[in-house]
Amino acid sequence: MLSKRLIVCLDVRDGKVTKGVQFKGNVEVGEPVEMAGEYYRQGVDELVFYDITASAEGRPIDIEMVREVAKRIFIPFSVGGGIRDLDDMREVLLAGAEKVSVNSLAVR
Repeated sequence: MLSKRLIVCLDVRDGKVTKGVQFKGNVEVGEPVEMAGEYYRQGVDELVFYDITASAEGRPIDIEMVREVAKRIFIPFSVGGGIRDLDDMREVLLAGAEKVSVNSLAVR
C-alpha cells in the first residue's frame, strides 16, 4: 500500500501567498519564503509554488523568490506560473526547483 503524502501549494500573487476560491477573492496570508520554510519545518512532503498571475500578466516567475525558497527547503519542490518555454523551465530548475509545472502556453 502506498503511503500518504502531504503536498502544500502556495498560490502567489504580487509576491505574497494568497488564499481564495478559484483564484477569486484572494486575501494575502503571508510571505512565500517564510511560509515555505515553516511548512518544511512542520514536515510536509512536497511544496508546490504557483504564481497565479504570471501567465495572465505575461511576465516570468520571480526566479529570485524560487532561489530563496529552494535554499530553505529540502523536499521535492515544484514551480509553476509564467513558464513560457524551455529557457524558462531551465532557469526555474537551475534556481532549485525539482519539477516544473506548465500550462498550454509553454507547449504551443
